[in-house]
Amino acid sequence: MLFAGIAQDARKQDTAAGLQAEGVYNLNDAHTLRGGVIVQGDRATSKTASRVLALDANGDQIGDTPILITDNASRTSWTYSVFLQDEWKLADSLTLNYGLRYDALSSFRKEDQLSPRVNLVWQPAEGATVHFGYARYFTPPPYELVASETVAKFVGTTAEAPGTANTTPYSERTHYFDLGAQQKIGGVTLGVDAYYKKIRHMLDEGQFGAPIILTPFNYDQGYVKGIEFTAAYEHGAFSTYANLALSKAQGKNIISSQFNFDPADLAYIADHYIYVDHDQTYTASAGASYRWGGTACRGTCSMGRACARTARFPMGASSRPTPRSICR
Repeated sequence: MLFAGIAQDARKQDTAAGLQAEGVYNLNDAHTLRGGVIVQGDRATSKTASRVLALDANGDQIGDTPILITDNASRTSWTYSVFLQDEWKLADSLTLNYGLRYDALSSFRKEDQLSPRVNLVWQPAEGATVHFGYARYFTPPPYELVASETVAKFVGTTAEAPGTANTTPYSERTHYFDLGAQQKIGGVTLGVDAYYKKIRHMLDEGQFGAPIILTPFNYDQGYVKGIEFTAAYEHGAFSTYANLALSKAQGKNIISSQFNFDPADLAYIADHYIYVDHDQTYTASAGASYRWGGTACRGTCSMGRACARTARFPMGASSRPTPRSICR
């Protein structure tokens, strides 16, 4: 408590139950219909006991007797989804999948979205496949991680947040574009896939407070773009593969859970794109396996590089850690 300004015991519990029903109907040789309904309920409970020290108007510590602050909350969330899609075989080498999905969320806030999706697959020659797709996605924040902390309770203590703004996280809304191709020649399969995501209310997670618990927050705008290369080879009992993925993920203007951040950071991020926590600049992996009778021997390796991030731990009135990207 003397180092971080707070000693905290936090317990979070989430119980979920749901129902999912799906069906397939072959309308004719060219059309196959699929549909489904999903309903899920979540009950989340948060119990937090924090011991802090009082501060005077100048930010100086008053005595050394801890103050106990209890902050408990519980909430129920419901999500409803329904979808319908058609697999349309335009030709022997050309297939179109298209459909709609509707999602509704009744949680810390009420949100919904109608999401169109379309995917075209073309097989121009034997062993060759080309695909193009577009989809709209609706992703609610992790319900059990949404902060229920009452910021005002900690004002005038060593656990006072840098700010008091605490907008409830929004659901992420994404336009997703994908283009790729794959070619198989004998035992060799080569592939490439490029994608781009244009995101509104981009979700990210940071480690704040004590104890360290992931907390979701939103950037007003964000994007993720990348390209993936794949290669595989099979010959008899031997097989091997190698993958390389390049990616860039950035967001701008934090619009929820703002109290976790230093005002100077918020001001900079308001009009500058920064790398987000889940950015992965490149990822490479490879592996091989050999089967001898009923025995298989496998080996794999992987490596990656992400944007380096640092964390500041300001003491006194701003005692909670604030993640800050050093890659701009």
